[in-house]
Amino acid sequence: MKRIEEQTYYEILEISPDATDREIQQAYERIKETFQDDSVAVYSLFSEKDMKKIQAVIEEAYRVLMDETLRKDYDQAHLSSLALRWPKSEKLPEAPEAPVGKKTYLPFSEISIDVGQGPYQGKMLRQIREKMGLDLKTISLETKISLKVLELIEEEALDRLPAQVYLKGFLRGYAQCLGLDPKKVIEDYLSSMEPAKKK
Repeated sequence: MKRIEEQTYYEILEISPDATDREIQQAYERIKETFQDDSVAVYSLFSEKDMKKIQAVIEEAYRVLMDETLRKDYDQAHLSSLALRWPKSEKLPEAPEAPVGKKTYLPFSEISIDVGQGPYQGKMLRQIREKMGLDLKTISLETKISLKVLELIEEEALDRLPAQVYLKGFLRGYAQCLGLDPKKVIEDYLSSMEPAKKK
């Protein structure tokens, strides 16, 4: 897992290099909320010093990517690195509009599997998604999370998942897309990782 200093600004905000200003703004607001000082999801995971460092990097990434000139300079300086991380074949197409008056998937309240209140781990998230009639591509389009990361989350491929600081943001987006409590999903998923870490 890469440290935050080793991430590009695009990776920090969990967006692709061709993200629009609106997508950058939305990503910034989402990740800023995740790492605010009073965030229950992260307060026990990071020291105050680490939180300040993460917040500073998020602010810097947002400042640079929202400034056309700074972003252009940044892209030129990191072009080869970005090309490796975000191949053109992985760029997401525009999400198709749902037909008017037609339900495209079951709302969470109508899912007939016994999901209870969790624990929300990879297998459970996949079951809920499938019961809602959603495929991973749809989730990816909705959340801007790469298809590969979503697959790794569902497979609980702990050794290949992104750094925990980013994983929490991905889990939050996935949970919100499924209509689940993001805090509960993050807590359950990270708790399920603990035994594997100790082995």
